[in-house]
Order: sequence, then C-alpha cells, then structure tokens
Amino acid sequence: MEIQGTWIKDEDGYMEFETPELQRYYEAVTDKYHHVYNRYLNETDDEDEAYYKALNDGYEMVTDYKTIEGNSEFATTYTTPAYKLDVWYKFDEITEKRIFNKGFIRISSK
Repeated sequence: MEIQGTWIKDEDGYMEFETPELQRYYEAVTDKYHHVYNRYLNETDDEDEAYYKALNDGYEMVTDYKTIEGNSEFATTYTTPAYKLDVWYKFDEITEKRIFNKGFIRISSK
C-alpha cells in the first residue's frame, strides 16, 4: 500500500491534508512513534538513549535532506514497524525557496 498527497498549514499552524485518509494515517504513524519515543524518554530521561531504544524497536524519526522522486528534498521521515511516512515541503521554482506552509506526504506500508 502506498498513498500520497498534499498538505497545507492553516492560519493556526495546523496541517490540513488533501484527504481524510492521509490525515488518519499521518496521525496514526506519528502518534505511535511519539508514544514509543516518549515512553523511553520518560524511563531514561536521556534523548539519545530514548532514540536508540525506539530505533531498536523499529521506530525512528529523521529530519534531513533525502532524495525523493529524483529530487533532494528537506523531509521528515517517520519509520514504524508497519509504515514509512515522508513529509516534505513544496519548492518554488521561481524563487528557488522552500514554501514552509505547504507540501507533500507519502505513506507506504512495509
């Protein structure tokens, strides 16, 4: 399964997705990641240790440049045992700048 689409930030800074399905998957994947990571952070009170414990369980969040569909994109990738979610920003070809209030999302099952 793979779904993709667009998102925008509303005036309050919340992400709104092209379809309700994208929003449900986004929330499910990110909530699960944060639940696992925060549980380890509460146990250890150490960000690095929480990161590696979550990673050992199959959960990771990375924000970095990544090649997506042949382009270098500044993306946040959430990985869980069941899904991989990429969120990245729209790029304005004219100004050659990223637009930080709209972008794309791709969710795929493993």
